[in-house]
Amino acid sequence: MANVAVKVDAKSVRKKKLFFKLLWIVLVLLLLLISVTYGILYVINQNGNFTITLDQNAYEQEKLIVSPRSDFAFTTHKMVIPALEYMDNISESWLPADIDNEADGPHNGNNYMAYTFYVKNNSEDTLSYSVAINVISVIKNVDNAVRVKIYRNGNETVYAKRTPTGEIEMETTPFVNDKQVMNTLIEDFTKGAVDKYTIVVWLEGDDPECINNIIGGEMKMEMIIGENTQKYER
Repeated sequence: MANVAVKVDAKSVRKKKLFFKLLWIVLVLLLLLISVTYGILYVINQNGNFTITLDQNAYEQEKLIVSPRSDFAFTTHKMVIPALEYMDNISESWLPADIDNEADGPHNGNNYMAYTFYVKNNSEDTLSYSVAINVISVIKNVDNAVRVKIYRNGNETVYAKRTPTGEIEMETTPFVNDKQVMNTLIEDFTKGAVDKYTIVVWLEGDDPECINNIIGGEMKMEMIIGENTQKYER
């Protein structure tokens, strides 16, 4: 019996060692998963809620150039609209009347995001280029109440998602679909021509979908500008 007891104790020890070894491995894997997830979220947050990107081909060929400054003192292939920590709902009428001419680059205000930049034909030819705004992610259906106003050379268009019944929101142009806000082709862009853009994003308080359920929501968008003869699609 004594020998048997010794064997049982040895087996128990081995089982405990195996259990703790497996537990240690599981904990390490969980920590790695958490680290990777945090890293991904950090990168996403660093990229902001709205980015403006010149597509790779246009950037490399330098036929189109973009800049947050009207004098094109420096150019870039990517601009980020600084995100607001918190955005309460407002009405469009609350936006500054001269928001399109307020400043170059970022000029966020009380409960809205705003950014002004410029696109220039840097080539010797007349070009066509496309502009699309894609929806990267949406949390808590906040896109139902979001408004995106685009000024191009002073002409404005307000984009909004259709109502749950498919109707167009009053005085707006509907999103292309759930994944794309707008998609347009600019033609006859002559040598040396410059287009001025201002983007304004806010939560429309007069929208029936602007309810408490969207509190804590988030919407990430990306504007893509590219030299194409066809509309850009993600």
